[in-house]
Amino acid sequence: MDNTITNRQMVFILFLTLTSITIITIPKTIAEKAGVGGWATLLLTALMFGLLVMVIASLNSMYRGKMLYDYSRELLGKAFAVIFAVFYSLYFLMVSAYLCTSMASMLKANFLLETPLWAFVLVSLPVFGYVAYKGVTNIARLFEFYGVIFILAMTVVHGVMLYQGETDNIRPLFVPSETGKYLAAVKDTIIGFLGIEVLTITPFSLKRSKKAPRVAFLTLIAVGFAYVLVVETSIMMVGIHEITFYEYPLINAIRQIVLHYIEFLRRVDIVYLTLGVMGIVAGISMVYLAIVEYVCRLFPRAARWLVVVIVGFAIFLLSLEGFGILDFRHIAVQLITYGGLLAAGVIPVSLWIVAKVKRHG
Repeated sequence: MDNTITNRQMVFILFLTLTSITIITIPKTIAEKAGVGGWATLLLTALMFGLLVMVIASLNSMYRGKMLYDYSRELLGKAFAVIFAVFYSLYFLMVSAYLCTSMASMLKANFLLETPLWAFVLVSLPVFGYVAYKGVTNIARLFEFYGVIFILAMTVVHGVMLYQGETDNIRPLFVPSETGKYLAAVKDTIIGFLGIEVLTITPFSLKRSKKAPRVAFLTLIAVGFAYVLVVETSIMMVGIHEITFYEYPLINAIRQIVLHYIEFLRRVDIVYLTLGVMGIVAGISMVYLAIVEYVCRLFPRAARWLVVVIVGFAIFLLSLEGFGILDFRHIAVQLITYGGLLAAGVIPVSLWIVAKVKRHG
């Protein structure tokens, strides 16, 4: 089986992985750290990560059909490849625990108040594990199918919010004297664009891979505009100051939508978040797959099903520990932010430079 992805599948993988949890919480972050000019912060961060994703996509294009472990072994030797694989495995493990605990907290706070947090993780991990077991090609097809549905639903819902929201809530759009504030807020929006590093385990197909860096860059810009749409419409519905009091501001903003003439859509939040939860499942499954792929490279003789089970058990234990730590998600965000800059920036850029030097030297 051709264990690669196409450019179109890459678009949906990036979009769904990046927005899986962050799309629900980013309005609060922007309102607190940047204010009404937060759209500029988001687009600037999108541009920065667009350049980084081009580097990863360029590496995958240079070494078609291979993942980062494979071409780092060719470029730097087995020792460095093993170090990278261990780092990415631990990094994605932390990301998985963060996503699982965030998902459980969101579902408990908004839907199933009496359900213990650990139960959400326990029930969902077999689903994530099964998807990860099926490999890159199958998960790419899943993303391709679901991505269209999610983007259509997102466009419709936020289009209604644009129509019903108060434009005065987002004015003025930009305050020149607060430019420093907008720039400083970039560090708080980094978490919303981490996820591009999953491309390190998605080998590109031989067809049209030369266009992949440009497509990846445009996808990150599209994600930036999607975040701007979510933030601006949420503020329009709730208000710049009120939105900071909600832990999941997007949910509260969607609940303000009124559709008098469509009876079965009175609870738009239920319909939208059902699709949103599916997006979270897709995002966590992709990160789960990343751990499995790196561990399988480290232990090539281990059965894939056994790796999947062990990884799931590790995620469950780390999530349980997270539930017992008061500020776990805040701590995890800090660790993921710094680790992500290495995973999505420093390591790929270093490999890209080495690859260019070897090719032209």
